[in-house]
Amino acid sequence: MSSRVDTDITAKLDGNSDPELSIVVPVLNEQENIRELFDQILKVVENNLKVSFELLFVDDGSRDRSWEIICALHDDDARVRAIRFSRNFGHQTALKAGIDSANGAAVITMDADLQHPPAMIETLYAKWKEGFEVVNTAKQDTKGLGFIKKTFTKMGYFIINLLAEVRIEPGAADFRLMDRRVVDYIRGLGEGQLLLRGIVNWLGFSSTTLEYVAEARFAGKSKYTLRQLTSLVLWGVMSFSGAPLRLSVYVGFTAASLGFGYGLFLTIRWFLVGVDIPGWTTTSALILFFSGTILLVLGIIGEYIAKIYDEIKGRPPYVIAEKTK
Repeated sequence: MSSRVDTDITAKLDGNSDPELSIVVPVLNEQENIRELFDQILKVVENNLKVSFELLFVDDGSRDRSWEIICALHDDDARVRAIRFSRNFGHQTALKAGIDSANGAAVITMDADLQHPPAMIETLYAKWKEGFEVVNTAKQDTKGLGFIKKTFTKMGYFIINLLAEVRIEPGAADFRLMDRRVVDYIRGLGEGQLLLRGIVNWLGFSSTTLEYVAEARFAGKSKYTLRQLTSLVLWGVMSFSGAPLRLSVYVGFTAASLGFGYGLFLTIRWFLVGVDIPGWTTTSALILFFSGTILLVLGIIGEYIAKIYDEIKGRPPYVIAEKTK
């Protein structure tokens, strides 16, 4: 377990001192939420926890006034730090960049839309003090979330847990606390793309999970589309399981067996009753079945090859355009 030394909240951060707590917040067009989030976090950490902290914003290619507002907060309070990407690299990548730059003995990751309640920071910290190296959270419900998106989210967790080797708690969020030892392991991973909800569980450190009800967004619209959610599920499965590849083998074997069986049936029938006019329906059905099977198998293999290709190129997972001092 990392050493944990409480320090006075008035201690100013400098290059020679590390805070007790780092709070990492990815930001994408959240200009209406940033100041409110900052005020609520400040209230919890200063008034209740009274520990040294840093608040690290990661601007994931925002096109509104988010970066301007973050810089203004930094000018007013040196405990606010910020990183700005050269373009949008994605939510998980922004989280990873914040984790890479965080200096705290414990690191909390949370979203900027206030659906991750800042008031829970105190409980996360208390559980860490009890000895847990990872304190996860899981949403029981999300106010204002549509039926379709709720259904897709539940299906996503079901598919990942069905196929992946690592279990992810249904409703799991990227709102968690991690001990410095966990953070150092994540920083050392060589993967360019990470699904942190899976990676943290894969590491296997002592953990607990807190449940909460997510409020509706304070302002603005959700940045997670159904397409992005689907992509996240696919990446989660491929990151932690070879089951789709094994499934393609089973599908191919089944299709080949059915084709062989049907060919044997036609041969026997030819010997017994002779040859009649071939049926277009049967021929079309067989062509469609085997063609679809081949394309399915090739598609699964292609997805894995594409991910391998992305990794072996060796490009950095993100590019920082600027950052505060």
